[in-house]
Amino acid sequence: MTVARDPYEVLGVPRDADADALKAAYREKALRYHPDRNPGDRQAEERFKELSEAYAVLRDPASRARYDRFGGQGPAGYRHDTSQVDWRDVFRDADIHVDWGSQGGVPHTGNAVFDALFGMMTGVLRGAGLVAGRTYELTAALTLGELHAGTNRVVAVPGPCVCPTCKGTGRLAPGAGVVRPLGPFEAGARTADATCPDCGGRGVRRGGAKLDVTVPPNTPVGARLRLAGAGGPGNPPGDVMVQVGWSKPADAQVRDFDVHAPLTVTPWEATRGGAAEYSGVAVTIPPGSAAGATVVAHGMGLPGPGGSRGDLRLTLATAWLEGAARAAGRWLRRLGVGGEAG
Repeated sequence: MTVARDPYEVLGVPRDADADALKAAYREKALRYHPDRNPGDRQAEERFKELSEAYAVLRDPASRARYDRFGGQGPAGYRHDTSQVDWRDVFRDADIHVDWGSQGGVPHTGNAVFDALFGMMTGVLRGAGLVAGRTYELTAALTLGELHAGTNRVVAVPGPCVCPTCKGTGRLAPGAGVVRPLGPFEAGARTADATCPDCGGRGVRRGGAKLDVTVPPNTPVGARLRLAGAGGPGNPPGDVMVQVGWSKPADAQVRDFDVHAPLTVTPWEATRGGAAEYSGVAVTIPPGSAAGATVVAHGMGLPGPGGSRGDLRLTLATAWLEGAARAAGRWLRRLGVGGEAG
């Protein structure tokens, strides 16, 4: 690859710019044109490559002197060949730290380096502090009962994400390593391997991870819970934002924070009264109830701001078949089988 344009012009710096100014200009523009911030934008990717090539010319005093002497002379101008540039030094000089030893033979020089690097460029630049880690937006749909009582949920975070076991360090806490016996020809006692077993010491889960989320009692629908530093790798690492939702049955209506819904029971349940359940909320049917009667569970609607809560208003409907099915479902749930009640 060769540099055809004036590298000073590419970086937007004067010809007397010092090394710090060159580095600052490169980092600022590389961030702007980074492919992760311009997904699918081929022009942005080419611009990023052009910036890196220009910086490679000017960061080295000898190549910069050659450009200053011959650049712009002749009809074709000066073309600096960067095919032999060691990109390890270029990225290191710009504080982009690439663990070349773990990248499975990625070339350090030549025209193929960018094609190889761009596959991992997001992680490279984020790990260097040039790009912050990605924040993942997830949702957790709860029953009314869970919204009121609070609950713990497990959410699946897509990869790549910070390893939750080692918090991105790649190492376990002191004393938490796995003891490894020494071989017969090794002197000394046993050693402890403190490398995180879940990420192999990389600090990153490429395939994602599962995280426990604690939803406090009386959490309003739409509230966002932040798991700081648990998102995509970077400097700083991204967060995981979990938006709390309600698994709203299709027949429910919300007015302000009151929930209005039908509740189907058997005729004998309505006559005798007893316990019923709606979206995880236990309600009591008064004896002698009839179809069309309203059962109100005060404060068991949707949680509102400032600790306020709406009411749950259930209109009774009687049906032998559907009511019996709901009754059977309640018995199954008491035995630990089945899902949410409507």
